[in-house]
Amino acid sequence: MTTSVRDSLREVIDYDDARPSAPFEHGLAALAAGGLIASAFLSRSRCGAVLQAVVGGVLLMRAGSGQDGVRRWTHAEPAPLSKVIIAK
Repeated sequence: MTTSVRDSLREVIDYDDARPSAPFEHGLAALAAGGLIASAFLSRSRCGAVLQAVVGGVLLMRAGSGQDGVRRWTHAEPAPLSKVIIAK
């Protein structure tokens, strides 16, 4: 089961790297992440705060990933897939 989940996740990442980004996709994800993380500090319940912080963290990672995320901002070249080592 672990290999099928890993393969499915790899297919999603490959699809995301191959498609063009929507306008302002990464900026909006970063803005939503900041809002969720800030609202986690104001949450009344601990469970709600953790949930908001986790979703905010995922959105923050999304904002920095992909071909138009941090890679574009720093003008870095994408790493060739043959050099990427994935731990098993």
